[in-house]
Amino acid sequence: MSVMKLAKHISAVLVLCAASAVWAADTGEEDRTYPAYGGPRHVVAVLPFANRVQNIYGGYEIGEGLSEMLITELMRTERFQLVEREIIGNIVQEQELGMTGLTNAQTGPKTGQLSGAQFMIRGAVTEFNDQAGGGGLKLSYSKAEASTKSSKAYVGIDVRLVDNATGQIYASYNAHAEAVSRGASLAAVISEFGEDFKFGASHFKNTPIGKATRNALEKIVDFIIAESANIPWQGMLIQAMPGAAYINRGANTNLKSGDELVVFSPGIPLIDPETGFNLGSVEKRVCTISVTEVRDKFSIAAPSADCAGQTLKRGDIVRFP
Repeated sequence: MSVMKLAKHISAVLVLCAASAVWAADTGEEDRTYPAYGGPRHVVAVLPFANRVQNIYGGYEIGEGLSEMLITELMRTERFQLVEREIIGNIVQEQELGMTGLTNAQTGPKTGQLSGAQFMIRGAVTEFNDQAGGGGLKLSYSKAEASTKSSKAYVGIDVRLVDNATGQIYASYNAHAEAVSRGASLAAVISEFGEDFKFGASHFKNTPIGKATRNALEKIVDFIIAESANIPWQGMLIQAMPGAAYINRGANTNLKSGDELVVFSPGIPLIDPETGFNLGSVEKRVCTISVTEVRDKFSIAAPSADCAGQTLKRGDIVRFP
């Protein structure tokens, strides 16, 4: 690298760092804090978001990047148990097979069976604009200009909470946020960091569109917390034997010794003959059980007196009274 090119490179880095410092000082942004929570945690799968924004610089997977940021934020609330990435891959693969007709809607494995999650969070990025006017990331400015000019950023994300067993949409929400501020543009940051660029990292957060993204994700988290409160927590029996029932929820979902749970037999799935969709089933209340021992990922419960003469079996649903 020539001396002149090296000087230009150092100058660009200094401008980018200085602008980021101004941005951080101006906003005073810190990680959001959430009220303490000790209740049961829903098991949730966050699927990679679809990207409906065109002309994103560098072909970056903004949908996957923003869904990862949402996962991190949901974990910080301590209200949810998030499904692991490799299991998410199984869900996506199964859905793709279903779309090609290679799995049977009535007999193939269901999403809930694949993930162990009670509901999925699906989303689509509909707006992701780093400058006022136009779409995508604009590269019409030099690095220095893009780092020091006041810019306007827009982010829009559509989110749905979807029941894993039936595909029913519990609730949907459109989160839109914008930010007007000095700071390094995303185009400049991507250009500077190259392959080391990560959505959600500090250099992304210090851009105007990073702030808009955080604002949108905060709205989404508030929406998920509010709507999930209307969805009854549930787990399933792994197996049952005389005097003991094993539940697929443990300390990781805040289940506690002494918790009383009601067991339901799910019945036969009602499959729509026209669409192949699972419409649910007619549940039957069986009896109550009491948690006696809690491990990290499962718990053991003792049948109550009303279980006498009843049969508990693998796949039965458990909920709080």
